[in-house]
Amino acid sequence: MSFMNKVSIVFKTLMFVFVLSACTAVVYAYHLQGEKQIETLEEFEVQKPDFEHSSNQTFLDSVNMCVDYIYHTTTDIMPVNRELLLAQAALESGWGTSRFALEGKNLFGIRTYDLREPHMLPWKDKPKKWGVKVFFHECDSVQNYMDILNNGSAFEEYRKLKHEGENDPFILITTLGAYASDANYFVKVKSIIKKIRSEYKLNYIK
Repeated sequence: MSFMNKVSIVFKTLMFVFVLSACTAVVYAYHLQGEKQIETLEEFEVQKPDFEHSSNQTFLDSVNMCVDYIYHTTTDIMPVNRELLLAQAALESGWGTSRFALEGKNLFGIRTYDLREPHMLPWKDKPKKWGVKVFFHECDSVQNYMDILNNGSAFEEYRKLKHEGENDPFILITTLGAYASDANYFVKVKSIIKKIRSEYKLNYIK
């Protein structure tokens, strides 16, 4: 074998080793970057909060954390008025103490007419045409409530006012007549909003 052939082989070998080393370095760099991204995602991963209702304040705080969780994990939902949401949750669930809240994790008395869905029955000795939905977590009922306001055909006026920039809970509640059959529902919700404003501390942006 001539001297030039030997030089050529050595050169090709060195080039192969160089290219292989470069590829290995690139793959390793991407691997480290990927691990760093995973660590970052894990660091900022949003978890469903532990739901506490040992007092009215902890109930409000827990519902608020559910709203924060939903806003961080859902992109296709219109922000709702928190004061109205909190007041309805407090009224419908007895501040988290009702049977439906404790056993069914349903904070809004949300019904289902599909009795194949997980549900609880409101009465023992009456015909059963509907039930109160059962949820896996209280935050799931908060999201269902938000979905109802965002998509329910009975709440077009609510969405119209929200789209126009209205965010006064005392005005928005007047569009939710389809939510409850109680003739005093608006009065009760407004009273709870006033109670929340005067007696409890809420850390959120309206």
